[in-house]
Amino acid sequence: MKKNIKNIIVIVFILLTGTTLKAQDPKFIGAMQSGLKMFSEAKTGADYLAASNQFERIGTQAKTEWLPFYYASYCQLINSTKLTDDNEKDASLDKSAELEAKAEAINPKESEIFALKGYIKFMKIYVKPMTRMMTGAQAAKADLETAKTLNPENPRPYFILAQNSFYTPKMFGGGKEVAQPIFTEAATKFENFKPKNELMPNWGKERNNALLSECK
Repeated sequence: MKKNIKNIIVIVFILLTGTTLKAQDPKFIGAMQSGLKMFSEAKTGADYLAASNQFERIGTQAKTEWLPFYYASYCQLINSTKLTDDNEKDASLDKSAELEAKAEAINPKESEIFALKGYIKFMKIYVKPMTRMMTGAQAAKADLETAKTLNPENPRPYFILAQNSFYTPKMFGGGKEVAQPIFTEAATKFENFKPKNELMPNWGKERNNALLSECK
């Protein structure tokens, strides 16, 4: 109950603030920390949607900051994994793509955004793989290659590519043998990766290591 009250207070404060929030503004940092706490504690689809909505509200005030829309998008992507209906999955991923586009419009040279963009496209393929694989895979890979170019030390595009190979059947060029060296490269990058600050993306390491173990 106390956690919900705290989150509501933060949200109301954001909505009532007349000025645009900035990255170094304590109000922005506090709101983002609240959203990240909601995200880290989320377990259900509803929890992830609540976190996404909070980040989107922050984004409407922090008009020059890409991180709120990035996290709002990522929360929608995670929500899609909690759904069983294909139409609902598509709707959540479409919303994720819409929010990612807002982040990209603010910062079109950010590696993390392009990694997420490729991830969303892969997740769209998984909803209907037989009809989307041929056209969607190359577009997703192109975004991840852009993410690598923008920041070669970012582990997330490597992890996403490896995860896709892991779940792609051998007959379509995937499988554990293909995924293992990419997971290994991602693991090295995760070990060396240091986010610029506490608000920056820092996810994927545990999942990467778990899937790498399954490849051995």
